[in-house]
Amino acid sequence: MALGIDIYRANQKVTDWHAVKAHGVTYCWVKLTDGGGIAPKGPGDAEVAGAKSVGIAVGGYHFVQPTPGPERQAEIFIAEVNRLGATEVVPMLDMEDQSRPGAAKIPLAQKKPFSIRFCDRVRELGFRPGVYMNSGLARQLRPDQWGIPDLVIWIARYSGNKPHADAGRYDIHQYSETGHVPGIVAKGVDLNESYTDNHLLTTPFEEDDDMAGPLDHEYPGSDERQFHHRTIETRGISAVVGDVWFAVSAGYHDMKDVNVFFNGVQEPIHFDAIPADTRSVWQVPDGCESISWEYECAGPSSSVVIYGKR
Repeated sequence: MALGIDIYRANQKVTDWHAVKAHGVTYCWVKLTDGGGIAPKGPGDAEVAGAKSVGIAVGGYHFVQPTPGPERQAEIFIAEVNRLGATEVVPMLDMEDQSRPGAAKIPLAQKKPFSIRFCDRVRELGFRPGVYMNSGLARQLRPDQWGIPDLVIWIARYSGNKPHADAGRYDIHQYSETGHVPGIVAKGVDLNESYTDNHLLTTPFEEDDDMAGPLDHEYPGSDERQFHHRTIETRGISAVVGDVWFAVSAGYHDMKDVNVFFNGVQEPIHFDAIPADTRSVWQVPDGCESISWEYECAGPSSSVVIYGKR
């Protein structure tokens, strides 16, 4: 078991990360996004950087809203996780309802399918997903029965009580919302206790040094349609579907009319565009030995990374 916290700059101000670590905190979630954008009080750069500076494993959490759709909210969230490198702790979906009177809420009957779609998109983007809710909601939704592989479940119940037995399996128990942690100025700090290590990540993927070809190679720009090819040396890690992931990044210029070919294993994937400074990630189909991609671009833009998931 290990002590963790979750913070949001609107409610908790960290003044001394060394004191936080000395108190025994080993992991931290930072609120990064809310619905369709950055959390209202601003991005989590300072909090993520502070935790990293003292060796506290850090990840992000996303506060759910009824709109936009779950896939789009997941994409916005994971983009921020990647931008900040908040990849040491599983990215979490916070399924709390807004407490503000009259605030829009996701109806109870829609919470489960919404959560599943969000988590599925997080997996497609390369991360083990996680979900947070209180014990009462967990009893109704039973996230341990959603059929999502390796789903990390974080349940809140206070006053010294552990989550209800009929809430099902959980990895993290949030046991207080009024905790005190040296180095944090706040009315209260959420305190969490882990019962497994499932919430911890090293990186979303680990690059395989044995894979062929240069990683993150920037190809020269051209006025002609550009075409590139990579052979994958997956060896043993190709034994399970989804073990290998492929990413194309757009650098300084938008990539247009993008086609990705998985060695004839499946139909090509087509994107009208991959905007500059973004990355699109796909699972490589089982049995695929090489990948090709073509696109139009005004200048150097294509960068390819192949990851092996451990």
